[in-house]
Amino acid sequence: MNASDTYRTKKKIFSKKNGFILAFLLPGIILFCAIYAYPLIEIFVTSFTKWNYKNFLHPEFLGWGHLFDNYIKLFTIDRNFQVALVNSIKWVVLTMAVQIPFTVLVALVLSGKPRGWKFTRNAFIIPNIISTAAIGLIFLNIYSPSRGIITEICNWFSPGSNVSVLANETYAFWGVTFAFILFGGSSCLLLITQIFSIDSSIYEAAKVDGASTLQTNLKITLPLMRPMIGTVSVMAANYGLLLYNEIALITQGGPDNATYSLSYYIYKTALGSTKLNFARGNTAGVIQFLLGLLLVGMINKAFRTNQSE
Repeated sequence: MNASDTYRTKKKIFSKKNGFILAFLLPGIILFCAIYAYPLIEIFVTSFTKWNYKNFLHPEFLGWGHLFDNYIKLFTIDRNFQVALVNSIKWVVLTMAVQIPFTVLVALVLSGKPRGWKFTRNAFIIPNIISTAAIGLIFLNIYSPSRGIITEICNWFSPGSNVSVLANETYAFWGVTFAFILFGGSSCLLLITQIFSIDSSIYEAAKVDGASTLQTNLKITLPLMRPMIGTVSVMAANYGLLLYNEIALITQGGPDNATYSLSYYIYKTALGSTKLNFARGNTAGVIQFLLGLLLVGMINKAFRTNQSE
């Protein structure tokens, strides 16, 4: 067989192999385009239109001279969007500053397998198993002005105060925050799994060298956990950015729309009112999407998750 025949044979095998790969990938590609890519493109395109209940079937292009009018209105005159944007950024920061360190600490403690660690691990993940509807009802009762434990504690310190957490703009924000901020059970399981996958001989060598548990965690465990910490940080930050269920179930955006998130704003603007302003809701959706991409990029860069060890 000469070189030309060998080349044609290899090319035929390569083409056949690629054909099989494409055949298996094609259903996934079609689903991705239909479920994710097309709606995303539609949202982006309609953010440059006038589209509400008046022209439900025929969105109107704003024109090149007014292309960014929807974006300008969101940032200049739409107070609800501005509140939602600030709140969502706050929730992202809080998940990174509170939930992630707390979850990492719990994972480090449980990985040492202290007495009762399995029970603690299972108890820690329970809030992630319970539906958000049930969690919402629980916190509604916790914050209830008439029988909530928070009200009782406040009355104990200040008799007759009858503090209503959900009726106060400042307190309501923190009421929503505490309804999810410490629920990191799923992330904790991922982190524990990562710790258990570390070669035990590394720890044995550290013990021989006289390293303490604190030194082992700081010098060995945490550096080797870095990619997984980055992964759970992306998950937690995006949960804070996309927060919806807790707001819809506990405050419904109140009081005075002070607990709006971007997701709740999009729902209320596009579907939750009689005016049905789809264009403005989609514009907020584009901004939320871009923020999500920015978050993922920043977290991946911070934890260098794309770099091999």
